[in-house]
Amino acid sequence: MMAVRDNCGRAISALLRLAMLVGVLGGMPMGAAWAEELPSWTPVASEQLVRLPIGYLEKAVDRDFRDSSLADALQDKAAAIEGTAASLGAMQAAAATARGALRDEKRHAFLRAKQDYVSLLGARHDLERQQVETRLALYRRLLARIERTGDPGGPQAPAALAGQRAAAMERFAASQASVDMKLFASATAQESRYGREYRRQAAAIADLARAIDAHPMNAAPQIDGRAIGKPDYLAHLVAEAETDLALLDQKDLMLSYMAKLVALDAMALADEVDARSRDTAGRPELRDVSAAVDFFIAPN
Repeated sequence: MMAVRDNCGRAISALLRLAMLVGVLGGMPMGAAWAEELPSWTPVASEQLVRLPIGYLEKAVDRDFRDSSLADALQDKAAAIEGTAASLGAMQAAAATARGALRDEKRHAFLRAKQDYVSLLGARHDLERQQVETRLALYRRLLARIERTGDPGGPQAPAALAGQRAAAMERFAASQASVDMKLFASATAQESRYGREYRRQAAAIADLARAIDAHPMNAAPQIDGRAIGKPDYLAHLVAEAETDLALLDQKDLMLSYMAKLVALDAMALADEVDARSRDTAGRPELRDVSAAVDFFIAPN
């Protein structure tokens, strides 16, 4: 009987410790609950990134993130969460079908698994928040840079390129005419090979320019069917990142409630085990003191 009481006492203590631990975590912000040294992602708002075509900028940022240790850590957490979630259903079924002391053990193990699951979700949320905040800061720096100095890859750049191309063609045409006059004094002379080469190259340059203008990476992105420039697109990416942070706040609140429910379940199970322990341990009979009076009033 003493061993049974000791086992029950240890079980109740473990459940109460679990309830206190999860209850504390449930009342804390997720970032503080799973404090650990987080991996890093440190993108740079470089000139090269600013000059990228608008259709490629976000893809370049995504590629940079995938090469970071933060992305690796998120993948590891996702795998751990998947494994824990897969075992929760089996543990819940095992606890429901068990009987006696084994049932209490299974229920305790199920509570522990739920605590681990909530902890893993909280750790993943910390990593996701770090990724979104880093992305948000990067887009804000890029937007501020473009608003301050202009977009080096914006409409003015193609215009400058077109002007340089026209000036080069004029210089080539002038030199070609000069060469023709020197080589062919007669007005009836056939067009020189320089003239033919000039027209062929001019046509090729025009084809290349049209291909650049029509390339998908140079296409202006659209929001609600309206084409926008790089500053507006970066502002849109900033707004999306801010929305992602708000959604993470909601998820953290859900985790807080889940942790509190685990704590309440642990306290309820501890109370149930304690009540059964009192019922099965038995209580000493309380006898009325008057029942022993005869022993004292009778002569010896």
